[in-house]
Amino acid sequence: MTDPPTLTRATLREGVRALAERDPGLAAIVAAHGPPPLWARPQGFATLVRIVLEQQVSLASAGATWAKLEARLGAVTPAGFLTLDDATLRACGFSRQKTAYVRALAADLESGRLD
Repeated sequence: MTDPPTLTRATLREGVRALAERDPGLAAIVAAHGPPPLWARPQGFATLVRIVLEQQVSLASAGATWAKLEARLGAVTPAGFLTLDDATLRACGFSRQKTAYVRALAADLESGRLD
């Protein structure tokens, strides 16, 4: 089995082109707005937390939750996250499900189960 290609601006454009050939609705969006940007983010726990927060909500809402979490913790680390109880995370804007996801991720990183 071969490794998938590295995601670059060129491979993203090629993937979008291939999908747009198969989906007229996507083709119309790409024609009107161009391909999506390739967002470069640093590796690590904090980036994964931000990605979880951005799911199924507006980026503004996710950003507000992130800002409250960062104000509470300073650096967002697995160990720091695990010190926060459910009520504190709810006050920051975390849903019950996102709390469970991030808590499991933090615990797996802290235990060494995930690198």
